[in-house]
Amino acid sequence: MNPQTRNFAFRLIVVTVVLLSLGEIFGTSLVKPILPTIAWEIETIDDSFRVDGINVVSKKNNNVIQLKVSQIRPMIIGDHVLQPKSGRFFEPNVLVGSVLQPIIVFLTILLSWQAKSYLVFLIRLLLAVPVTTVLFATNTPLAFVGAMWDFRELVPNLEPHTLVYWNDFLQTGGPLVMAIAAALLVVSLADRWANSYPRSRQASSLAN
Repeated sequence: MNPQTRNFAFRLIVVTVVLLSLGEIFGTSLVKPILPTIAWEIETIDDSFRVDGINVVSKKNNNVIQLKVSQIRPMIIGDHVLQPKSGRFFEPNVLVGSVLQPIIVFLTILLSWQAKSYLVFLIRLLLAVPVTTVLFATNTPLAFVGAMWDFRELVPNLEPHTLVYWNDFLQTGGPLVMAIAAALLVVSLADRWANSYPRSRQASSLAN
């Protein structure tokens, strides 16, 4: 193993341990403020649902985001129509750790990858803000909607809702794939923009 790879592996281990520890300690505190955003996105994506409650609760020694959702519009499920009914609720849940997992993986790679300069590191951090938002928005809220549209066990030969397939992807390692791809993209873009900065500055000086 060459020194560069060894140093990257060492940084990766250290950053992973630190971020996982922080996630374990502060995970619930980090997730609670974004619960209203999750509820808003669910209702925005699909107006068939109204979020009546969303909280972090403890189940079997695990902290989970527990959702309570009412159906307020008819749902077309194959040849069937599911009408709204008082007292019927969807109550999916997801581990708090699952919400943070792609963010932790993304930041771990980003912070472990050696930067050529402070400028490169700063650009990475600036790009990390919108990318982190996208990773969050395409994970938990869409998984909840997909789970509530999943009637495959009840209706044979059903062509599922698109978000059911997306939820399947998320349940089979999709967030990790997205996080790794996003980190590599940010590293590449930051390096490219930082390399173009001296040339842009030189061109500006020549113009003056």
